[in-house]
Amino acid sequence: MKYLVLLLFLPCSFCFSQKVYDSLDYDNTFAAYHANTMSTHPFGIFISRISPDFQLKPSKKISVSLTISSGNVWLPYVKAYIPVNEADRDAMSRLIWHEREGNFDLQNTPSRTMDFEADGTIRLCLVKLNIPVSRTSELRISTRMFSLDSGRLPYSSLTSDQFIEWFHSHISGGEDPFARKVYGYNHACIAYTDQDGNVFRMQNHQSLFTGIDLSYYYYPQFTWFENRNFYTSLGFQLGINVNKVNAAADFGINPTLVKRFILTKHSEIHFGAGLGLLKQSVVRFKEGVALSNADFLFSSEFLLKYLIRFRNLNSLSLATNYWIQNAYNKPHEFDYMVLTGERISTHWNYAISHLYRPITANSLIITYTKGDLAFSVYFREDLLVDNAPDLQTGVGVMIKL
Repeated sequence: MKYLVLLLFLPCSFCFSQKVYDSLDYDNTFAAYHANTMSTHPFGIFISRISPDFQLKPSKKISVSLTISSGNVWLPYVKAYIPVNEADRDAMSRLIWHEREGNFDLQNTPSRTMDFEADGTIRLCLVKLNIPVSRTSELRISTRMFSLDSGRLPYSSLTSDQFIEWFHSHISGGEDPFARKVYGYNHACIAYTDQDGNVFRMQNHQSLFTGIDLSYYYYPQFTWFENRNFYTSLGFQLGINVNKVNAAADFGINPTLVKRFILTKHSEIHFGAGLGLLKQSVVRFKEGVALSNADFLFSSEFLLKYLIRFRNLNSLSLATNYWIQNAYNKPHEFDYMVLTGERISTHWNYAISHLYRPITANSLIITYTKGDLAFSVYFREDLLVDNAPDLQTGVGVMIKL
């Protein structure tokens, strides 16, 4: 579906007027705000995450934003064996992954092991300060904190176990497709053991301050581009992870391109594309848990937004985005990995197998601006159904100072 939308949208771009309405008494920078849709992935919460910037120009004033979101995570316990000897790896690679356990001596074959499980609702609290530096640049400082709980009603609605299983049973997905009812509702625990035996656990009602991100965005002014309603930015990000699980500094770069289509004097469409490249653990402060063995985390995000302005210069926007990131672990390792776990559903392996697949998400974002305030709500769903998280909802507010 996402590719169909792009194919339908791009040819129609030539039908829109390209006249630039820069004379409008309106701040397109502020209208570009939408709540940060950073995923509540059980590993991603410990790592700096790049968020593409789809603003047209730097902010005109200092602003502060707050995003609060919750994501339901459901990954039953899985243990993996990684053979040490090449002969054992070759033997396993010739078998389909779900046939390997019956042909592998778990007790006597030299192997490294890892295990992972996650259940509960992960909540994100993200506070961000935007500081304009010049006419072409701005600085952003953000802090991220997460907590884990059981997601009971009424504290969680759309992200509760009960609602998600009601949706599966009555609307889409079928009856209990992930065996959540078998294991029981309203549990909260995340546990992971890496291949070196390092462990991290999160329990019910546990909170973690996981890091600070410092970002600098530069908006080059290319006359040829802006005359054709193209806008670009280049971001640099330093993520300082202060948690004991991943005490390290990450560095990332983030270029974006936005095409602005003027429909009428009061409405427009933005199509944006952004790339992200994050180098993990550029500096490591102390040993922690090996969450990822990928050298870099690459990500891409595409945004399609419809914006309408009212006569009082307030605005309403409806946006959808598609985001994809490469796997946390190197995919070739899965070619010979042996997975074990309770085969209650066909998705029993997801806790570990999806660490070796790209992760994706689609979001629907609604934003309303009024004066110096902006409010957003969003809904985020993964397309590969990796359940990390399954469904995520969030709200955000931004205020100019």
